Amino acid sequence: MAREDSPDESPWSPIHHPWFSRGYPWTERALERAVGSARRAQNQQAVGRTLVIGAGTGLDIPVLGEGVTDWVLLEPDATMRQILRRRYPAAEILSDRAEAISLPDASCDTVLTSLVLCSVGDVQRTLTEVARILVPEGQYLFLEHVANPHRGASLVQHGIEPLWRRLGGGCRLTRDVQAAVTESPLVLVACESVRTGGLLPVIRGRAVKNAGGPGER
Repeated sequence: MAREDSPDESPWSPIHHPWFSRGYPWTERALERAVGSARRAQNQQAVGRTLVIGAGTGLDIPVLGEGVTDWVLLEPDATMRQILRRRYPAAEILSDRAEAISLPDASCDTVLTSLVLCSVGDVQRTLTEVARILVPEGQYLFLEHVANPHRGASLVQHGIEPLWRRLGGGCRLTRDVQAAVTESPLVLVACESVRTGGLLPVIRGRAVKNAGGPGER
């Protein structure tokens, strides 16, 4: 899948969206009304050592499954990390970008993202990193908003996306997450719609790392 970075945006550049990050906590209640039940159902599947990519304000943590033994939070935005440290002072918090995670190979049983792949600089690099750090047969759980397949809504998404990205911390409306996971080193085993229609249709799914490792299907 082709990279979607603009010429002046690199997936390795610092992430800094202070206005969006400071305002995000005010939207949490509305966000959880929209996707909270799907987030809970998704995160209940998490087991073992779990990495939460794009942890944001920590909404994923309270609904992690009982099978989770410990968890690590990855959040590259400095303002969001400040919120995480206040809410979870004992947590291990990484400042890495999702395209370059400073964890060893095969060090996590579960990796999860919730409404995160819309804003990473390079989706395929991110998914390759996910595959690298998962143990053999480890799982990747995702809950993501995606491109609307209907032409009218898709045209609106593409039309407003430049402004949306500026206001929404780099969020893109038009990514095809299911295709991206299918094309990654991971093996997609489940995917379903959670919310259809409008500008923010949402899917959730599960992919696994084959015992042979990244790149072997």
